[in-house]
Amino acid sequence: ATFGNATELIIGILALSKGLVDVVSASIIGSILGNVLLVLGVAICVGSVKHGRLSFDVRPASVYASLLALSIGGLLLPTVAELLATRAHEVQIFERGVALSDFIAVLLLLGYIASLLFSVFHVGDKGSDEELDPLLGARSATAVTRLLAFRQQLATSDVKDKSEMLRQIDGTVDAIIADEKGKQATTPSQEGGEQVAFPEGNLSKDAGEHTPSPDKPVSQAATPQQEHKTSLWRAVLLLAVATAGVAVLSEVLVGSIEPVTEALHWRPSFVGLVFIPLIGGLPEYFNTISMALDKRMNMVLAASAGSSIQIALLMAPILVLVSLVMPKRLDLVFSVVELAVLGLATFLFGEITKDGELVWLEGFLLILLYTMMGATIFLFGS
Repeated sequence: ATFGNATELIIGILALSKGLVDVVSASIIGSILGNVLLVLGVAICVGSVKHGRLSFDVRPASVYASLLALSIGGLLLPTVAELLATRAHEVQIFERGVALSDFIAVLLLLGYIASLLFSVFHVGDKGSDEELDPLLGARSATAVTRLLAFRQQLATSDVKDKSEMLRQIDGTVDAIIADEKGKQATTPSQEGGEQVAFPEGNLSKDAGEHTPSPDKPVSQAATPQQEHKTSLWRAVLLLAVATAGVAVLSEVLVGSIEPVTEALHWRPSFVGLVFIPLIGGLPEYFNTISMALDKRMNMVLAASAGSSIQIALLMAPILVLVSLVMPKRLDLVFSVVELAVLGLATFLFGEITKDGELVWLEGFLLILLYTMMGATIFLFGS
């Protein structure tokens, strides 16, 4: 998501350098809505048409909904404050609005850092281990937690003949618990089945990263550690090179915004809200849809909603602070239409993700809301 949103950040900084504050402001909201409405909606539709009901983990989705609500608060309060101050005919409204935006930008960055500590590094997220059994040691409890997480991923995957694997996982969990309590336990191999050779990564990292494919047995799902590190660095290098290429192309895109807007008689708000986010996030959109076709809905939600959250809590504050050295200042004041659609998008996202299942109709509703927003901005502006 970080490299995917780097495109929007580069375009935003270049646009700020040319004084296109209105376009940058609209592109922030447009990128958020494009990910959580259009991309997620299309991904749900294509995934559900192929696989039917799509299951996912509710806990991360709940965190996404909460962070989206925080984003609304950070983007809504400066707008409301400026509207009220304008009606009261107060003085130095813009200066105070910019100061408030700077302060809220710092708070949003703190919220993003806190979300990383909780979601990525699991700081303070120890409830699962403690709830398993007070008699389990810390290491065994962690192993059981990882196995159960792996079991959930396997149960919702398309792996053939997975019933035997699930039975063996259950037997392994029972054996760990019984051994920790000092009791005699029967291992899965003594029950007539083969012992499962779980890769080391399954117990030390997120189980979702090692879900076996239909073509590979469980014991061959993980690659050697050396090869994994090499592949990781190679991928990071390719992403960095691609991002550098995007920076060059973004300069061309930003330079053509004003001529294209005048030639096509488009409103600047429409260009920023719809056109730039679509162009900037196109590769990430295809990647998200591809994951939906593979029924990897946890990754789909992380790529779509997670990307929107990163834009609101990281990219927008960075652009606000970068504007300190730009010709014009960027604040967090948006139009009523933009904030209304953002609020509706957050509400709709929370509603469709609270039951742990998604169907094509829910994705279609997201697309409809995005289309309504685009038509409104195109005809009336923001």
